[in-house]
Amino acid sequence: MAREPIYAAIDIGTSKVFSIVARLGPEGELKPLGTGTAPAVGVRQGTIDDLGDVKESVRDSLNECLRYMGRNPVSDFFAVVNGDHLISENSCELLGQENEQLTVTEQHLRSLIGGSSGILQQQVDSRSEQVLHIIPMRYRLDDMSGVRNPTGLHTNELQLEAHVVRGKSVPLGNMVRALQTSKLRVEGLVSHALASGEGVLTADEREMGVIVIDIGAGTINIACYRDGTPFFSSVVPMGGNQLTRDMAIALRAPFQMAEEMKIEYGHVLPEDIPATDEIILPATQVHPKRVVSRREICEPLYLRSLQMLKLIQEELLRAEITSPMGGGVVLTGGASRMPGFAEMTARGLRTQVRIGAPLWYAGLPESLRQPEYAAALGVLQWAVKHRNQPDRGRVRGDGDRNWSPGSLLRRPFARSGARQGAGE
Repeated sequence: MAREPIYAAIDIGTSKVFSIVARLGPEGELKPLGTGTAPAVGVRQGTIDDLGDVKESVRDSLNECLRYMGRNPVSDFFAVVNGDHLISENSCELLGQENEQLTVTEQHLRSLIGGSSGILQQQVDSRSEQVLHIIPMRYRLDDMSGVRNPTGLHTNELQLEAHVVRGKSVPLGNMVRALQTSKLRVEGLVSHALASGEGVLTADEREMGVIVIDIGAGTINIACYRDGTPFFSSVVPMGGNQLTRDMAIALRAPFQMAEEMKIEYGHVLPEDIPATDEIILPATQVHPKRVVSRREICEPLYLRSLQMLKLIQEELLRAEITSPMGGGVVLTGGASRMPGFAEMTARGLRTQVRIGAPLWYAGLPESLRQPEYAAALGVLQWAVKHRNQPDRGRVRGDGDRNWSPGSLLRRPFARSGARQGAGE
């Protein structure tokens, strides 16, 4: 009997490092074998700024994850990559033979993606930027547009429209180095926005059109889908930590106390809080124990959340989204659970909003079925979808000038939005 394959993922976030190892069951379901969470140190707004501290956080997370799995059970990990150095664009690539009709094969589709990858990499300075993803959106056969899977069809000219994500070589290389120094092999890097989409979206939402907004501790990751595939993604360098800092300033309290107050009493819509609600602030070295109005301490959360929503709206305008999409908005990430934020988003964007938690996992503890784990668990789904892709290369460390995380591509001949194993 064939052994069930094992997949592993790690998310080095601004507030925590989370790792997970799972086995793929016979029905395509993922069964967690081990998980580990450790406070993140040395990460700012999704980007590593202290390698030594990050190594310790990664080690603590892995030790917990692999504690009961025996010696060296897995070393190949897919990793979430984050930071506002990630940018996206859509590109077109053309393949045709003058006065000669061709029958589209999988090799033609691979050639289109390979050609697009080569052209894009020539357009960027390979010393400063790397292509991370090239995701086919749709194909055009002569005058017929919107074709999802042209394999076997006849045409004189085949055109590919793809969603491309690229990032700065230095932070990408630092991510790889942080993992390699922890004796991990990096199987692939997946952008946080797309990983979250994999973790929380249904196939119907992708088809109707949907916006995923992942609000983490240091960044807001946005991914927009239609017809089953992403067509826009971006990163905003702001997150839940900014809410905590604002509350700390308003309360004249330490950051950790403000974080606890935010979790226990925070609400981004102060008018929804009874005017009589009061809370007791513990004494600090500077201030004695105090009684304050709950509405008053939530006012900074309201103002900062409005700013976040404005920045999100600006990103959606860049994506040319001017009206609600059929699937509405799916909020995820740890800060998305802030009371009132979903209601504020629904009002501001004039669409339906739901909080997205990870899907498709058999035996996942309830403690992990939370929005803050969407990206890491989504990476596992991404890995499963690409498990049979023969042209996926291995990511190398920054000591090799030819390292390329951009080799992780979505299969160009799989029907977008179709059910593929456990992921859809």
